[in-house]
Amino acid sequence: MGNRGRQGLAAAAAFLMVATAASRVLGLFREQVMLSVLGLNAQMGAFTVAFKIPSLVRTLVADTALSAAFIPVFSELLAKDRRKEAWQVATTVMLLATLVLGVISFLGVMFAPQVVALAAPGFEDPATIELAVELTRIMFPTVLIFGLTGIMMGILNSYDHFTLPALAPIVWNLVIIGAVFFFADDLGFQALAWGIVIGTVLQLVIQIPAVTSRGGRKMLSVSLRHPAVRRVGILLGPVMLSLGVVNFNVLINTIIASYISEEAPAVIDKAFRLFQLPQGMFAIAIGTVLFPALSRLAASDQLGAFRSTVSLGVRQILFVTLPFTGFFIVLGLPTVRLIFQHGLVSPEDTAQIAWALAFYSMGMAFVSANTLLNRAFYGMQKAWLPLMVGGVNLVLNAALSLALYRPLEEGGITLSTALVSAFNFLALMWLLKREIGTVDGRAIAASGFRSAAALVPLGLAGFGTWYVLDGLLGRSLPGQLVSLAAGYAAGLAAYAMAARFLGMQELHEVLAVVRRRRSRTAVGEAGVTAGTEAGSEGGDIAPGFSRSSVDSTDEGE
Repeated sequence: MGNRGRQGLAAAAAFLMVATAASRVLGLFREQVMLSVLGLNAQMGAFTVAFKIPSLVRTLVADTALSAAFIPVFSELLAKDRRKEAWQVATTVMLLATLVLGVISFLGVMFAPQVVALAAPGFEDPATIELAVELTRIMFPTVLIFGLTGIMMGILNSYDHFTLPALAPIVWNLVIIGAVFFFADDLGFQALAWGIVIGTVLQLVIQIPAVTSRGGRKMLSVSLRHPAVRRVGILLGPVMLSLGVVNFNVLINTIIASYISEEAPAVIDKAFRLFQLPQGMFAIAIGTVLFPALSRLAASDQLGAFRSTVSLGVRQILFVTLPFTGFFIVLGLPTVRLIFQHGLVSPEDTAQIAWALAFYSMGMAFVSANTLLNRAFYGMQKAWLPLMVGGVNLVLNAALSLALYRPLEEGGITLSTALVSAFNFLALMWLLKREIGTVDGRAIAASGFRSAAALVPLGLAGFGTWYVLDGLLGRSLPGQLVSLAAGYAAGLAAYAMAARFLGMQELHEVLAVVRRRRSRTAVGEAGVTAGTEAGSEGGDIAPGFSRSSVDSTDEGE
């Protein structure tokens, strides 16, 4: 690849990073606006339930799964200069998706009462149930729209066109924010639901000109018997199963939360929004960067280097994510207060979210490390092993949530998630050791214990700094910003000093990465690596798996 090509991929990678960051910030701001204007109440619980089911369905069979199965097949045909066949497959898949997802959307609308009864059996208030049914009927057609959007984004990414797919989630967030801000006073939660529908339609519409300009308009033909179409269908199977295990845990949490209170599903959802930010910023990034190397090492049977790479990745993930466990425990309440306690959100609402967030955060390091361990198995082309562990997790999560939700309420459900994540980590480590002989477990355990020990000075410095400044500056918005930022800064400084005192190599590795990021050359190299090895959707995790298929969340939307 020439220098110009490398520069182009580096620029694309840099743009994608900026667009993703902007989308996540807007996603958090969207949540702020929703809570501030509409409140954390039974109606917000009804909306959360109404949104979860279409979101689950479209993740399983629409945008995420469909794009994960479609992109490898379409890209392979383009690479072999079989452009006409590629577009024939794209047209056929889009037609089949329209028919299948259209039927699913229709059934979702028709059987909305049954859908709500399944997702929130604990709801008792007729008004809340009625609102959930109404909002479900409004939003269920997004299953079809998201599916078509996912195919179009896959087409554009296969042509190394990233701008519109990256901007689409930003448009989605802006439309929802505008709908709530301008119309919620008159339409209430209907404004939010219609904002989601309109934003989803716009995501689709803005892709169409770019898709048609690349040949889609000239090659509209259908071939139901084309082998590549069957390959897309075959690839859908493992992707859907993998996504199902992950997302059904979310559904289980929603179902059990409905027995706590009608707003409990929304409380857990808002805590999850904060919980997943560090994971998205660090763990997924580390996993994406290391995955190509893991795949190459596994393919060439270099098990020693493979083990070292896995160990390095897990230790780095533990080192960079464990601080957020400490922060969300000692500074969770002021963090939630700063972000969410505006408008109709009360101090009691803030306390509920912070309570759920604290228990969620106990599993953050395990959730984050699991991201890399899953990719290690995908690199060995043994994706069914983590899938089987996920099936056990499904049962374990349901049992623990049922046991813990009464004494701890929302915190019991999020604690269950943390405990299941720890079990998942240990199970994957054991399976990986069985596959490759050893996993450098002592080094990982030693690093984890040192990182956990460093949380003590982090907590003391972070909470102490915030507590003093909070008393001096008060609870005005600028005062909260200064005191909380100072608390986080003091905590990170104490963590780094403790890590240095403990002789943690991970500190030096992270600092080296930061220094390289400051180098324009290094950014270019990282962009080329991300662009060439990770692929159009952040990397084919395994045949039939894209990054979106294993790291699926809707925060970026």
